[in-house]
Amino acid sequence: MNIGFVTNLRAPYRTLQLNEFSEIENLDLSVYYTDKQTDNRVWNVHKANNFKEIDLVGHKLFKKYGYINEGLINLVKSHDLLILGGYETPTYICLSLLCKMLKKPYILLFDGISSNRLTLKENLFKKFIKNIVVKNSSYIFGNGKVSKKYFNQIFSYPTEKIYNQYLTVDSRLINSLYAEKEKYRQGYRKKLGIKENQKVLIYSGRLIDIKNIDSVIEALAKVKSSDVVFLIVGGGTLEDYIKAKAKALNIPLIITGFLSEQNEVFKHYFAGDAMILPSIVEPWGLVINEALIAGLPVIVSKNCGCADDLVVHGENGYLVDPLDTTDIAKCINSLFFENTKVQYSIKSKELAAEWTFENSRKSLESIIEKVKINNVDYLND
Repeated sequence: MNIGFVTNLRAPYRTLQLNEFSEIENLDLSVYYTDKQTDNRVWNVHKANNFKEIDLVGHKLFKKYGYINEGLINLVKSHDLLILGGYETPTYICLSLLCKMLKKPYILLFDGISSNRLTLKENLFKKFIKNIVVKNSSYIFGNGKVSKKYFNQIFSYPTEKIYNQYLTVDSRLINSLYAEKEKYRQGYRKKLGIKENQKVLIYSGRLIDIKNIDSVIEALAKVKSSDVVFLIVGGGTLEDYIKAKAKALNIPLIITGFLSEQNEVFKHYFAGDAMILPSIVEPWGLVINEALIAGLPVIVSKNCGCADDLVVHGENGYLVDPLDTTDIAKCINSLFFENTKVQYSIKSKELAAEWTFENSRKSLESIIEKVKINNVDYLND
């Protein structure tokens, strides 16, 4: 089967997932990128194995709504099946309509949605546009429980046609580093100037408004011990503001700045004792996948798409209201000062074990088999 996978950008986790997909028997995979790499952060990504990569020529109609790309008719005609990496930009909408006109099946890929969006009223025009792509998709390759809830509750899409994507990260690399976690813990603590008796709370990601780092700093000011260091693995536009706020509240703070090498990011995790993701809006939260594989307990905003799948409240960490700094402080105290770290760490590793690229491939294989059965006459032409 000749499959075209359309997505926005190259990313480390996506390339690893695509490498796994390319191992599917009798599959010819081509990946098309709609966006210019310079529009977003640039990562060092893995080499593509056994699949072709094509950068589409694109034009931005509106700054907010993404690209319309050239060559879409030929893209649809030249593949047996498409996987569309979204439903809101002009290119994805056009591709879904072309697939319908040319009677080509397509799968809608969905990485997740902030859980609080499930209770918000959808803009009727946006919902209408999204529904064009959703209703005509043969299957949805969604991530976690939040995807089933969203498409079934909002679009009345049948749950039996929604498959778990099991989107994850480079678990092999993290597990290989985990084997020497004590070496990295000591080495990076020394490098960062962290004392042996200090507890380290990690945030990994960009410093932008929706990540809600303010709440973490305010919560840390309420923690019963001053021996807690806040380690931010990343950087962003709010860096100076965060430094000033931490200084005003006397919170020990370390900011690494953006790290382009994934192994450097992961090694920093072993200097920590727990990870926090306090986002107000977060479609999934792959840093929590990373944290679990690294054996870290987690404190996660209940708004994060990963909350239902990757956090068992009171077993590997806590779910919190991202704006309730008192509750966040209480959870930090519980993790750091109630001897729960070891058992929580074991549970984190256990939960992470299901989220692998191998399981993602198996899930896609199940969809492809269903597509073949439902489109047998077309595929035999």
